[in-house]
Amino acid sequence: METNSAVDELPPEQRAAFVGHEFQGRSFKELAADAGVSVNAMVLRKHHAVLYLRRRLQAIHDEFLGE
Repeated sequence: METNSAVDELPPEQRAAFVGHEFQGRSFKELAADAGVSVNAMVLRKHHAVLYLRRRLQAIHDEFLGE
């Protein structure tokens, strides 16, 4: 599935932040503690992941529609 491929393309730190928060329901505080970074750093990692996924999935969508 294209969505899984897009998530797999993320750098490991961003992927961990996105998957941990969105799919596993873990808090930023918990993820940050496990990774040894600040909560702000974890939020930023997820933010960058979301921006990448938004662009990547838009490209897949446009390709699908032939745009």
